[in-house]
Amino acid sequence: MIQMYITLAVFLLMIISFCLNKIPMAITSMLGMLVLVATGCVEPSQALSNIGSSVAVTMASMFIIAAGLNRTQLVPKLSGIVYKVSKGSFTKVLAGYVIVTFILGQFIPSITALFALVCPLVIGMCDEMGFKPSKMMYSIGLVTVSCSYAITPIGPYVGNYIENNGLLAEYGIEGFTNTIFTEMSIKLPVTILIMLYAIFIAPKFAPENPVVPIRLFEAKKAAEKVKLPMWQEILAYVAFFGTVICLMFKSFGLPSWLIPAIAACLVVASGILRGKEAIGSMGIDIILLYVGVVTLGNAFAATGAGDMVGGAVAGLLQNTRNSYVIGAVFFVASFVMTSLLYNRAVSKVLIPLALVTCASLKCDPRGIMQMCYIGSMSSLITPMATSVVPMMMGAGGYDQKTLLKMGWLPSILMAIATVVIGMTLYPCF
Repeated sequence: MIQMYITLAVFLLMIISFCLNKIPMAITSMLGMLVLVATGCVEPSQALSNIGSSVAVTMASMFIIAAGLNRTQLVPKLSGIVYKVSKGSFTKVLAGYVIVTFILGQFIPSITALFALVCPLVIGMCDEMGFKPSKMMYSIGLVTVSCSYAITPIGPYVGNYIENNGLLAEYGIEGFTNTIFTEMSIKLPVTILIMLYAIFIAPKFAPENPVVPIRLFEAKKAAEKVKLPMWQEILAYVAFFGTVICLMFKSFGLPSWLIPAIAACLVVASGILRGKEAIGSMGIDIILLYVGVVTLGNAFAATGAGDMVGGAVAGLLQNTRNSYVIGAVFFVASFVMTSLLYNRAVSKVLIPLALVTCASLKCDPRGIMQMCYIGSMSSLITPMATSVVPMMMGAGGYDQKTLLKMGWLPSILMAIATVVIGMTLYPCF
């Protein structure tokens, strides 16, 4: 029990430190991780495994690959085309990247890799066209997290409905079947709403200038802008776009981090980036921030904080038969838990609880399951939610206070839209 309280205290102190911004967020994150390990809230092996996790390796590798691409003539040429088409309009440029991010998100099975692919291109475009990354990066992160996965029946998660039907059978729930369009029917209209928000409204809440230094932007501007020989130019394209293709096809059965790591080594070995340039482009501070907050999520799971939240959800629904109320409770629970636990852990905690609750109430579980899934992909208010958030904070120059300022309105809009649409299409009773 004492370790649960320690975990909660570390979480609150980290949030306060992120808001005050008196010390670098990466240092705050690492200090929190060290306290959790020292107090036994997390096993040392777990913390070390986060440092060398596939996500951390993928993040570092993709930053190097993208930095190599930014040494080519692609970004200046693309910027010229975009400038002519958009006539220098910030909104039109942002709309183009929002749409590209959404399309890629239907094929690339990792939102970390997706953001790492798009982020440096956006930063490069901002540099070329004189835009502020702080005004654009939140929109890209919002679309990356909230508008990916199973929107259209063509992506890598097209078979999710089969797994969901298997879970229904495992919990003895009969008479209800998910189809390939179940998640799409709820998430597609929500996605359209969020994309419009990202283009037209989100920049109004974003800071005019970065609140904290943008490391990736600084590294890019510091790099020598020397034209590469043709063979290096082509090799940089092959490394970047080859990695994109491999990620679309789940790396052809290889570990997800392996292809990006090989491509990153190729970029450095070929001289497209020098060693110091590669190290400077890795976003070490972003990776350390990610490692610390993921370790905090591990502590929430290990100390029982997640189960405590889940149990509270079940208690709220004992005498409720209103579909919208039930849907709202599970959406909010998944949203809150994601803000603390990291989104990959939420489904492991909440989906079984949701199915047990639905079996007890003898109600349709399909809408409730989607409330859990979509709710867990809707939180961008803390860096604990997903690896994309600390990446977005570093790339956009945001602190915790700015994150809350930008995140409260889209969170409310997603909650209302998801619950209303989902529980209307798939009511409990």
